[in-house]
Amino acid sequence: MLGRTPAPAVLAHGFGIRYDLPVPLYLYVIAAGLVVVLSFLLVVVFVGARAEERDYPRFSVDRIPLVGPVARSRVPRVVGATIGVLVLAAIIVTGLLGAPDATGNPAEYLLWIYFWAGTVLVSSVVGNLYALLNPFSAIYDVATRLLRWSQGGLRSYPERLGVWPAAAGYFVFAYFELASGQSAHPRSVAAAAIIYTVYTLAMMVVFGRDAWLRHGETFSVLFTFIEAFGPVEKRDGRIYLRPWAVGLTRLDLEGWDVISFVILTLSSLAFDGFSATPLWSSIYLGLGGLTDALGSVGPPLVKGAGLLGLTLLFAIVYMLFIRLVDRAGRRRGKLVPVASAFAFTLIPIALVYNAAHNYSYMVVQGQGLIPLLADPLHNGAHLLPTAGYRPSFALADAGFVWYLQVVLIVVGHVIAVYLAHRRALTTYEGKAVIRSQYPMLLLMVMYTAVSLWILAQPITEAG
Repeated sequence: MLGRTPAPAVLAHGFGIRYDLPVPLYLYVIAAGLVVVLSFLLVVVFVGARAEERDYPRFSVDRIPLVGPVARSRVPRVVGATIGVLVLAAIIVTGLLGAPDATGNPAEYLLWIYFWAGTVLVSSVVGNLYALLNPFSAIYDVATRLLRWSQGGLRSYPERLGVWPAAAGYFVFAYFELASGQSAHPRSVAAAAIIYTVYTLAMMVVFGRDAWLRHGETFSVLFTFIEAFGPVEKRDGRIYLRPWAVGLTRLDLEGWDVISFVILTLSSLAFDGFSATPLWSSIYLGLGGLTDALGSVGPPLVKGAGLLGLTLLFAIVYMLFIRLVDRAGRRRGKLVPVASAFAFTLIPIALVYNAAHNYSYMVVQGQGLIPLLADPLHNGAHLLPTAGYRPSFALADAGFVWYLQVVLIVVGHVIAVYLAHRRALTTYEGKAVIRSQYPMLLLMVMYTAVSLWILAQPITEAG
């Protein structure tokens, strides 16, 4: 991430000082865990089998004057696609021709802060922005119209592949950001954007636009999950508003590919935070001999192994708990369908951890783009009167951010507990519904504790 670039003007995730917690960290962990347990008890009491899993209140956007017709028109997509293509072009052009350092190049801010952190966060709150902004589908649509090509593709997409191409792409993207050592180099960012653009367009030509967006385009698949969490729902040609998170109960995707993708959303975020802890530093330094022996490829290989290892650990732990869930529910069928169903209950955890982890990164470092707008290519231009702008830390006080992180983590896990119970109601019967949720509750409490421990490390003296 840009926040890891060793430059005095940019501080990792927005923090420049440490923060001493007023009480020991373990008390926060215990309190948060108790809140999650209490939420489980409340869900058991008030959410019964009387309601179908997919039933929830909806409000038709058509009832809102002007908003409904505009929302159903092509205007949002045309405006969004234009913005998306311009941002992609800006990443490539400024990455190739702008300043060579991360803090002075808009490409770094546009990709890592405004797209990767910001668009994910905003989409989880207001709806799937990427569906409107997607520059690859926009470029492909224009190309097919100009060349009069069919959007059906040269061959059918192999259904047995599922979303494995998207999951593999997600891991490569996470590796590039967290382990490759190239994410803070604008030239590498621009090159990666070009490669991914060519690759995506080529796959659309081969398998068809819609098939590749559903299965292979990493960000489209990711934002499908985020869309299910969000408050906007498209159904029967109409647009509705609904409560957050309930749309996740409508997802029917199933398989190891889906499970792996969801686990990656958690493990990559966890590794991002874990790599800033003293524990990772001690592990990394302990492998110094191996790293030195491998030369320049040593650090990327060690960090990549750490990312892969943590992902495998998350997957193993999750599947062990799913086995306990199924045994407690006395169903004892195939684990993959059960694991797939409950995997979507982890999406809220990934989203709130993303918000908690990147909050100060976005509100402080995101301001770094403003002065660069005056001279985006670093060639002495004066396009806008913003060169003298200095970032404000008004919204990134360490104490405020810590308590915000605690609240976000707890809320996310409470939502996950609620969704898991809704899933259990349609998977198990009678008293087995409650029994099946004891292992999931323990897993949620463990996730809460680990999340708070990781978040506390960079801002406290002793964590």
